Amino acid sequence: MRDTGIHKDSVKTWKVLKTESENYDITSLYLEGDDERLKKRRAGQWASIRVLRDDGWSEPHPFTISCAPEDEILRFTIKKAGVFTCSIPELSPGTPVRVEGPFGVFCRDIEKSPEIALIAGGVGITPFLSVLRWLRNIRAKNRMTLFWANKTIEDVFAAGELKEMTRALTLTIIHAISREKEVEKYFQTEYPHILYMPGHVTREVLQKHLPLPGTSCYLCGPPKMQEFMLSELEACGVDPKSVEKENFS
Repeated sequence: MRDTGIHKDSVKTWKVLKTESENYDITSLYLEGDDERLKKRRAGQWASIRVLRDDGWSEPHPFTISCAPEDEILRFTIKKAGVFTCSIPELSPGTPVRVEGPFGVFCRDIEKSPEIALIAGGVGITPFLSVLRWLRNIRAKNRMTLFWANKTIEDVFAAGELKEMTRALTLTIIHAISREKEVEKYFQTEYPHILYMPGHVTREVLQKHLPLPGTSCYLCGPPKMQEFMLSELEACGVDPKSVEKENFS
């Protein structure tokens, strides 16, 4: 378990406002509360949460904060992957939740990069949702490309919000769907900057959509996906050490 450096007695207790289904196995948890440290968070950071059960507080579990830093309501977007995460959709409004954080340096100073590539695998999109929500709110002018790899179109969530972001930001989104072949049917002419492709994000795809090298690259997803993407980026002339990574498994 990561050492947070915060004494447990100083941890603030929040309360569940609501839970909201994002798709068949992902739920957003909304918390209301007050914590000066969390008010100073940056986009892309994470926190650990404990939920009050009948037998006491659960063990801490780390999750990326998926809302913008300025949002008063705290939001975590969580995939079912074990006993704890499977219990998230069942949490009732008012349930006490202890939140420790924020932690991490992923995407720090990202707004200073004129050309940005965000590469996400599955629920690894969550820190990038926080970043994009923040950049939308500050009306950023950066040129951004989001590559989001999923198995099927059913795995994609926040689709409506992302569509509107392509109108508010200089943002192109490439959905890579690995278990479907006829993905062009999802393209909508009213959203020309949202593209769909079968298969995986490869060096050819990166070179087609990005000026490489010369783009600040950020990567979040399962370990094997990250390993593959680093090798593909290196083949495009990108130093793997220059890629900012967040382990998300």
